[in-house]
Formats: sequence, structure tokens, C-alpha cells
Amino acid sequence: MKLVLLGTGTPIPDPARLGPSQVVEAGDERILVDAGAGVVQRLVQAGYWRAGRPPGQVVTRIVLTHLHSDHVMGLADLLWTGWIMSWWRTPPPIAGPEGTAPLIARMLDTFAEDIAIRTSGEGLSREALVPAVEEIDEGWSVSGPDARVSAFRVDHAPVDQAFGVRVDGPGGAIVVSGDTRVSRNLIKWAQGCDILVHEVYWRRGAAALRATITDPAALRRRDVIDGYHTHSEEVGAAAAAADAKHLVLSHILFRGGAPSDLEEDIRPTFRGDITVGADLQVFEV
Repeated sequence: MKLVLLGTGTPIPDPARLGPSQVVEAGDERILVDAGAGVVQRLVQAGYWRAGRPPGQVVTRIVLTHLHSDHVMGLADLLWTGWIMSWWRTPPPIAGPEGTAPLIARMLDTFAEDIAIRTSGEGLSREALVPAVEEIDEGWSVSGPDARVSAFRVDHAPVDQAFGVRVDGPGGAIVVSGDTRVSRNLIKWAQGCDILVHEVYWRRGAAALRATITDPAALRRRDVIDGYHTHSEEVGAAAAAADAKHLVLSHILFRGGAPSDLEEDIRPTFRGDITVGADLQVFEV
């Protein structure tokens, strides 16, 4: 099995850290978890497509953890690029939380003029653009010849429909947290995994930034944002409770800190391998 971090960023613009997305490879399956901004560029940079390669499945399945904009902003780009460049004959099926089907339907309506032009003028098949969509809930799973993909609820309230993803394959198990505060359900589903990809923010940096905010509305918004994510002094304990072998940090809010600050906060509670993730890093199981 292989994990490729495509984007490790957040809504904060950063050319070095594009929108959250990752590919889990298991045998011939390439499962894209989330499709943040820049996902197409990162897929090309990671070698999933290059000019002259015969048409094929660049990714074989897409799973969305939740519908926050930073996790789906690149989805239209991916579907349309795959359609125009013949990356597939049938687009990869999409699984995501309640609301995913209308999201795709509205996306198709938004680009209706483009679709009409390309189907009539260029002879592209609409069927090669429109993916099958399945909305998921706790315990959803799908099995292929090389992997079982499962989804489980995490705690990202006030976002009700938020999920983590576990991929079990021939080499082991890789779990992606999605966006969440510390979640007992995630710890249960991540038990014994080889790699746990978990979101994080630096607690001390976030506290220092909050102390500088004087506008009550801005402070309330910052409290909400920090409150539904996992901070650096919590994530190590969660990984330890899950008995994860390797903790890979992504969707990173540094809040003025550095990778060493995150590692310093995590090491007292987690004794496994720690990687502060970066775009295009590759891990093998």
C-alpha cells in the first residue's frame, strides 16, 4: 500500500500547501480522499498522469470526508480535466456525506453551457463526465479486489456530516481523520492502523493569536474554528489510544509555529513515528 499526500493545507492560501487531499493506493486501486484546491496539479506532479499516457483511471474512487469548501474546491477541476483529457472512460464513483449528490447536480447545472458546447462541438460523451454518487453514513464500506474502504463519523460540529476514512489493503491499513476535534469513534476505527493521517493545529500559537484579537465577533469565530479541530497537545494522545504505528500530520494550521513545535507537543504522549506532512510526500506500508 502507498499513501501520497497531495495537499496538506487549509483555507489559508499557501503555494507550498494546497487544499487537503491524498491518494491511498492498494493494488490497482487509487482512492482519492478529498479534493481540495490544486488537486489536479498535484496529481500530475505526483505522476498519476502525464502526456502520452494511454487513457486509464488516474484515480479509481473518490471519497469526500465532508463538504467544507477547502475539501471539495478542486472537485470540478478534477472531473472536467479528466473528461476533457480522457483520463477515464467512466469517471470514478464519488462517495460522500449527505449533500454530495445535490453538490454534483448543481455543479453540472453551473457548467451546463460548457457541457453543451463540448458534447455537441467536440463530441465528448456526457457519460464520461457524470460520476455515480453514493451518500454515506456511519459504517459505510465498499470492497474491491485489492481494498476495503470504510467511513465512520467524526466530531466536527457544527458540521453534522463529517467522516473519517479507513482503507484496508494487502499491506495493512491507512486511516484519514478528515476534520475533527478529538473523536472516540475515530480512535475506535483507527485501532492498529499502520498510518493515521490526522489534522492538527498548534495550540500555543493559536492561544497567542487569540490573545491579540479585540473584536468580539472575530474572537467568537476563531474560538469556533479552533474548537472543532484537534490541537497539537491532543493529537498524540489520540494516535496513542488508536495504537497507530505512524502519525502523519496534515491539514496543518501552524498558527505561527514550525514542524518542531508540533513534534514537541506530540512526543510526550505518542511513541510511534511522527511526520509533519508536506505536499507530495509518499509513504509505503
